[in-house]
Amino acid sequence: MYRLCLLGCVVFLAACGEKAPDEGAIRVSVKYGSFKPACVRVEVKDAQGHSGQTDIPASQFKNADKKEVLVAVRRQADWDTSLSVTVSSYKAAPGAGCEGPFVERHESEGPLAIVAKKFTPFNVMLKATDEDGDGYLAGVMWDEPADCQDSNPDVHPDIEESCDSRVDLNCNQRVGCQEAGCGGQTCNDGDACTTGDHCEGSGLEAQCLPSQTTKCTQPTGVCDAPQACNPNTGVCEATASTVGKSCDDGNLCTDTDTCGADGKCGGTARTCVTTGQCVENQGTCNPATGACVFTSRPNTTPCQDPLTCTTGDRCDGSGNCVGTPGTCVPQPCYRVKQQCTTSTECEYEVDLNGACTTSGGVPGVCLATAECSPFPYRPSNFDPGAIAAADIGELKTTANVEFDTTNSSWNPAGAVSTAATLKIVTLSQGNGNPPVLLIPVRTLELKGSLTITGPSPVILAVYGDATVNQSILATGSIVNPNAACGTSQGTAGTFGTSTGGGGGGGGNATAGGDGGKGYDNAQPQGGGGLLRPSGLEPLLGGCPGGNGGGTASNPAPGGKGGAGGGAFQLSVARTLTLSRT
Repeated sequence: MYRLCLLGCVVFLAACGEKAPDEGAIRVSVKYGSFKPACVRVEVKDAQGHSGQTDIPASQFKNADKKEVLVAVRRQADWDTSLSVTVSSYKAAPGAGCEGPFVERHESEGPLAIVAKKFTPFNVMLKATDEDGDGYLAGVMWDEPADCQDSNPDVHPDIEESCDSRVDLNCNQRVGCQEAGCGGQTCNDGDACTTGDHCEGSGLEAQCLPSQTTKCTQPTGVCDAPQACNPNTGVCEATASTVGKSCDDGNLCTDTDTCGADGKCGGTARTCVTTGQCVENQGTCNPATGACVFTSRPNTTPCQDPLTCTTGDRCDGSGNCVGTPGTCVPQPCYRVKQQCTTSTECEYEVDLNGACTTSGGVPGVCLATAECSPFPYRPSNFDPGAIAAADIGELKTTANVEFDTTNSSWNPAGAVSTAATLKIVTLSQGNGNPPVLLIPVRTLELKGSLTITGPSPVILAVYGDATVNQSILATGSIVNPNAACGTSQGTAGTFGTSTGGGGGGGGNATAGGDGGKGYDNAQPQGGGGLLRPSGLEPLLGGCPGGNGGGTASNPAPGGKGGAGGGAFQLSVARTLTLSRT
């Protein structure tokens, strides 16, 4: 094994597998890349001031194929057991040792302990490179200019750089005209579209500027591409394609005009096709107008116009489909608004107040909703459309007559010549109110007065015109107590000391009066009924008065309160004439 001693002893190792001495040692590994240092210096020192160094020229590197220098450092006996190590690389070694400034230097992070029978490692990877082999280094620690482009041997410090250069060849961070002495000198800006290039300015502000720049004449055609000078050739060339650009070829019979690859504007020929019934399906385009022209079919050609009211549709020889107008027939409660013509459809409108017949066979009048109703208005308390035609009779009297709602009887019966045609319809009013008796008639002829008696109100519904020239009277026989009247009926008087108080009067449109207090003015009388709410529905008569005060046997029961008034409703579908002489 080759040894070189200093202070302690530096041993060159042939391989990493060398056995450590008994007292231990520091194994220094120095690896390098594309730059092989001319010399490597290893320095050691301890905390007591002992120090020493060894220079290893490149000629003594033992692992050149691995680009690694392995060194074992052994201490002297009087040195500390921990040593600080510094490794430096040099570019020059003219003699047996390293000379000049170091390229880079690496120090251990504090003292390295030496352990018996072991190697303490200190590994260094040199960063300096010379990839292009031009002798100028990159990644160095010294103050010498570094190679700014280590992959190109034509770029390194100290090389001569001309004013034409567009690359920093000498690594001084100046390019071409920025070099010293280039002011006013000719140069080349690399643009073939310029002439008379020269340097202007100084230092980092200097530029290579042209005296003249080529200007390209621009075309005027919509499909001609704009021109620009190619800096590589100095020739004016198209800068963009106009293919697909929208244009107008001046032909009204083409669509979607665009620029083509030949620089011309062209479009797609317009196709004239129709589904018209009275012209040929394939036509031609008129270049003067751009409109499609179709040949008309003969006037014997059948067709179908858009109107439903025409028949016998035929082509007219001019490309039109024409039919024969028909007759417009309106539905019930409608009338014709627009007659059918060769160009218009039948139109209808509601025949307001027109005569019609309901689904039940009853003569009626047309409403705004086009419904047929026996009455042109909605009468209160009954539905005129719910009455069948067979149930509508005639009321003709020959003298004064009375109608009793208790049993729906006429008195005298012979005074009503049409009694057999009459149907009395009972309608419930709910809530305890007395039912209504509805008498539907198409004819009303009274030759005397009509008096209505009994507990129920009466509706006389005339499905037509009516003339009333006789009195119609309504009385009631609703007795006390009556649930429907409630607080509107009079309350009963009281009896005491052989004296009875009178019952209170019934209430209707106004409140009823209180009853009398008896002959000695001592007995409490019955209170009057409260005012009864007025309205057309339900149809109600007056409420009865309260009973007088009395006992059942001695001296006598109290008198019954007076019955309430009657209620009558006359509803006429057409004209009502009132006449009394």
